Amino acid sequence: MRTETRTYTLYRITELSEEAKEKAYNQWLCNGYFYGWTNENRQTLDTFCERFGIVCRNWRYDACNYSYDYRSRQEDCIDSLSGWRLMAYLMNNHWNDLCTPKYFWKGMKGRKSKIFVDTCCPLTGYYIDDCILDPIYKFLKFPTENVTFDDLMNDCLDSFFRACRDDMESTQTLEYFTEESNANNWEYLLDGNLFN
Repeated sequence: MRTETRTYTLYRITELSEEAKEKAYNQWLCNGYFYGWTNENRQTLDTFCERFGIVCRNWRYDACNYSYDYRSRQEDCIDSLSGWRLMAYLMNNHWNDLCTPKYFWKGMKGRKSKIFVDTCCPLTGYYIDDCILDPIYKFLKFPTENVTFDDLMNDCLDSFFRACRDDMESTQTLEYFTEESNANNWEYLLDGNLFN
């Protein structure tokens, strides 16, 4: 019986040549890439659809494009609301979906404000809430007669899926891979293969 010992020289991603770094990046994209925020995105979409009475089906997104179709569960008279009437409808029926009371702290005691509100991530607490609600906030600032409830829901879903696509695209860049590699202390051989 014979025992053989091998010695390897290991490198951090920033110490590799450009060709080796590119090889490591491509291997990661093919074998190790995982988009970790799908559940949070799905939770925001489900909460939005439930609260605003719409059904979004056949949706998908990746780093390059997205698609979806939806229908409203609202009555036709609500779907066709526009302008000031739509603004009044949103304020009267969805204020608690769009805003949360602001908290004030004094020492260890906190209290909810009865006057001031916060519009930061009111659906689930995840940042994508702001993306899906952004068209509604813009509409409430400047209500126009040519925007209906149906148009507004379509704008919200388009904004949401565009944000998901852009987020997924940003997690597939070489810069993101380099940060991920450094954060996880991954080590590579000189040719760019991941050392296990």
